[in-house]
Amino acid sequence: LHMGMHLAIREQVQTDRPAGIKALYQQQLAKQADPHNVEHAFMECLAGMLWEAQSKGNTPDEQAYLECLRRL
Repeated sequence: LHMGMHLAIREQVQTDRPAGIKALYQQQLAKQADPHNVEHAFMECLAGMLWEAQSKGNTPDEQAYLECLRRL
């Protein structure tokens, strides 16, 4: 699961899906300078979004995910 989350974040950034994640990643990378740490921070938001969607039986909320990433 851990490695899958790393791969998911990398794919999201590479494809810029959801739209805007690539810019948010670059902003965090400029602050932290360590891609691994940035991925771990993003994972917290990704895991929270997935848990929320699963627990409510909804589709993942990309806007809530991006908002979480903006607050990092």
